[in-house]
Amino acid sequence: MKQAIIVGAGHAGLATAYLLKQKGYHEVIILEASSEVGSAWRKRYEGLALFTSKRYSQLPGLKMTGNANEYPTKQEFIDYLKQYADNFQFDISFCRKVIDARKDTNGFTLSCENGETYQSKMLFICTGAFQIPDNLHLNNNAFYQNRVFTPESVGNRHLTCKSENWLVIGDGASGRQLAKMLAENNRVFLSSGKQRSFLPQRLFGKDVFFWLDKFGITRLDKRHWLAKRIQKSDPFPADGIRNNQLIKAGVMFCKRFDLNKLKSEKPVILAGQSIDRVLIATGYKNDFSWLNNLTTEKVGEQSILKTVSKISGLYILSQPWLSSRGSGLIMGIEHDFNLLDLLEC
Repeated sequence: MKQAIIVGAGHAGLATAYLLKQKGYHEVIILEASSEVGSAWRKRYEGLALFTSKRYSQLPGLKMTGNANEYPTKQEFIDYLKQYADNFQFDISFCRKVIDARKDTNGFTLSCENGETYQSKMLFICTGAFQIPDNLHLNNNAFYQNRVFTPESVGNRHLTCKSENWLVIGDGASGRQLAKMLAENNRVFLSSGKQRSFLPQRLFGKDVFFWLDKFGITRLDKRHWLAKRIQKSDPFPADGIRNNQLIKAGVMFCKRFDLNKLKSEKPVILAGQSIDRVLIATGYKNDFSWLNNLTTEKVGEQSILKTVSKISGLYILSQPWLSSRGSGLIMGIEHDFNLLDLLEC
């Protein structure tokens, strides 16, 4: 019988399970570390909306309800993932955090934190590209101990606070959205680094991804000169969060901030104001340490693709630039899946 194991019950894992079943892989098990599907999405801050419309945020086999041109909220997408899992009745084992993976002539053996083991000829890594937010660990003497947050930990009670001075470090999409939200009732400084490139959310009445998809830009091979240029500039859709729009909303820009300054026993002073709280939105990192026993080299952010390519039966999906710009997007999972050379087991 064709069988496979998928690690991760987020949108990538669920889509992969559906696509495998469509190809006749009847025994497909999803191992999920948390107790629910879409755990990474559940940790996102309240008020988050996806920057791809429902038409490009749905998984293969099931459309999202409502207007296809609207942008789903965090909760809408979480509800959709649950509906997707229930609709196709996937075999999901919850609270199964994989801590080790090994391979021999019989295939892969996965060990979970609860002591259980699973075996399969095929292993799919679908843990997503945004696992662990950048954070800063401070000692008890630091002024900002318990005053530093990430987009996952900031919580609604902080987002609705009033009359405080905030420093948001990181001016990507999340940092900009959060800075704008906080600026409604607070004084907010946004630390910016490299010059950002933006895409319009909509163009000629259509979602910008309609045009990118129509002209094949999202599927353009990453080795193509245009794909390389896009990867270098890394533009993202900006609706209401361009520099001039944030300034109009009351956000004040400041230069790149040295995180080591937060380790001091004294508060940071910006424009004569003492900063009360700090939000770090500088990005995410992945934890691939459970794959270390599959190779003699330590598996990290840069080496994961090389590791996967060397091991028969091991696959990875939903990581930026696996094949193209669309690889890290919900809409790109099916395209990358169809590029895989699957084992006939």
